[in-house]
Amino acid sequence: MSLLLRAILMGGLAALVLQGCGQEEAAKPAESPAATAPATEAGAATGGYEPAADERVPGITLDAAALEAQMNAAKAEAEAASKAN
Repeated sequence: MSLLLRAILMGGLAALVLQGCGQEEAAKPAESPAATAPATEAGAATGGYEPAADERVPGITLDAAALEAQMNAAKAEAEAASKAN
């Protein structure tokens, strides 16, 4: 390596070390923003983003009631299959 390239690399490394040592650690918040945000019933039940009515696509986006009905039907079907065996 040439002397000029070596000097540039060492200068950059020294600048990073000096900059990192000169800053104090930021104080961490007591609670995460997600924990302090108010949870809606739909968001808390599904655990994620609840699309608005204009964002829903029929056949792709399921509402919570339809999803719950599908889950209950699958449970009942599984129980019936296990009792038959």
